[in-house]
Amino acid sequence: MVMKICIALAGILTAGLAAAQGGFNGPGRYEITNERNGKALALDPRDQTTVAQVSPRGDDTQQWLLEPGPNGGFFIRSALDGRALTITQNARSTPVVCRRLDRASGQQWRIDAASADGKAVIVSLAGGRVIDIPNGSSQEGLRIQIYDRNGDPNQRFIFRRIDEPGDRERERRNRWDHWEQEHH
Repeated sequence: MVMKICIALAGILTAGLAAAQGGFNGPGRYEITNERNGKALALDPRDQTTVAQVSPRGDDTQQWLLEPGPNGGFFIRSALDGRALTITQNARSTPVVCRRLDRASGQQWRIDAASADGKAVIVSLAGGRVIDIPNGSSQEGLRIQIYDRNGDPNQRFIFRRIDEPGDRERERRNRWDHWEQEHH
């Protein structure tokens, strides 16, 4: 009986933690949208480097795989090609880009609860700055950046988990592995 109560409490606490982090509940596939403007983070399929905000469409350019990394962090990888969200320097207003996964500190992120409202903040482990929508703009295609944490809605995100069938995940990983072999 005591064991069942402990398990039930653990489940409630875990559910509360997920809600406190904008829908994020561990490794998996997500659509990530900004609280202020509802735009989704997306990889530009033309250059496969630029990360911008766009109106949600639900395609692979707007879906991200969060994979466990060192120090309790995560790698945030594009579902399109497996490239990882990366900061190139730890300076205000530096654009966030996607690059081949190299597991460096500039590709490691932590998902924090933003506040009691249940949204999440995406924090770089390479210096503590957060993903930010410049000036809280709703401009379609605007590049995202890192900036000092200020608690504004342009730094708060909602994670919507997307279930992915196992065969689709295997096919995607094979495609990424093939791409990596061709380009290195």
